[in-house]
This record gives sequence, C-alpha cells and structure tokens, in this order.
Amino acid sequence: MSPRVRSILLLALPILLVTLSSYYLQGLVLKNEQVVATWLSSFGPFIVLAYVVLHAITIIIPPLGGFVLVVAMITLFGPGPALTLAYLVSTPMFLLNFYLAKRYGRPLVIRVVGREPLEKVDRYVQDAGISLLLILRLLQGGSFDYLSYGFGLTKINFRTFAMVNILAGIPGTLLNYLILREFENLTVGVIIFYLVTIILSGVAIYLTHFTKTHRRIYES
Repeated sequence: MSPRVRSILLLALPILLVTLSSYYLQGLVLKNEQVVATWLSSFGPFIVLAYVVLHAITIIIPPLGGFVLVVAMITLFGPGPALTLAYLVSTPMFLLNFYLAKRYGRPLVIRVVGREPLEKVDRYVQDAGISLLLILRLLQGGSFDYLSYGFGLTKINFRTFAMVNILAGIPGTLLNYLILREFENLTVGVIIFYLVTIILSGVAIYLTHFTKTHRRIYES
C-alpha cells in the first residue's frame, strides 16, 4: 500500500465511523446526561466544586471518561460557562498528567492508562516535537488526557508542554462553543460537536503521519 493511499485511509476511516459513533453517543452519553445533570444539581451551591473534582478525576484516570459531565454542565449553565470551566479544569490536569509521567515513568502510566491504550498513544507521540504537540493539542482535545501522559514519556520539557497546552487549548474551546451555541437542541448540537471531533481526529492522524514522514526524509 502506497504512503498516499495509507494517508487517505487514515484520514477517511474516522469519518466512516461517524454514524456508529453518533449512535454510541446518543445511546450512552445523551441517555445519561439528564440523570447526571440532576445528580450534580443535588449538590446545590457546591455543584461547581463537585464538577471540578469529578472532572479532574476523569482526566487523571482517562478510562473513566468525563464527557458526560461536560454535557451535563452545558445543560445546566449553557455552553459558554460550561466549556470555559472545562478548559480551566482540564488544562492544569493535563499538566499534572505530564508531570506524573515525566516523574514516575512508563510503569505508572501503564497502571493508570492501560498497556494497550498507551501503545496507541506511543504511535502519536513517538519522536514528537513542538509542531506535533501543537497539532495534537489543537485537534485532539477530546483525547488529550491520554496524550498528556504520552508526551510526559518523551523528551519534551515541562515548560514547552505547559505553553502549548495552555495556549493551544483556547482555539479548541472557542470552536466547541461556536458549534454548540448554534443549536437549541442539545442532542443535535452534541452530535455535530462529536462529528467535528471525529473529523478533526482524522486530520490530526493525517498531519501526524505527514509530519513524521517528512521529518524522516529531512533527517535522512
């Protein structure tokens, strides 16, 4: 298989899975969104604190998944406040993940993330530089909890990671807000949001492959 065909497949495959992913989203996330929103409301004036703690935990332990919490907060407070809060929670947690991986190494990351997910992350971050970090932070915000651990196992230093993490997370948050505010029906808005996320994932995969290929050509 030629590199060009492989690149096209890497870009197209996530898009081909959009329909299945949308059904999954509706069946699992949106089905439980109102339940989670009601449960969060039971914390009364401490609802924001409860959300911050729970979302932070789901980022530190990525397999738990915190997307349903964000959707629930959008239901309660609207996309602007909810996505701003999500950014303020996720950004320092990504820094923590990076630090833990850098400090304690692969054994800890395997325990937290799992061996198989880490192997997939390795394909993204292997030989990563600033350009690749920037691409993935911009386009892979939904899975950056995993990637933040992976980047902690690379040669990228904490200061570089922190700058890219903080700055590149802002455009993604703004894009999500612009998408969700256009739809009065939250279900439709979240499905479109998820569709865009899948497409951006395909773009990230393609650009990752493109960047690594041309780096090898340049270095050889």
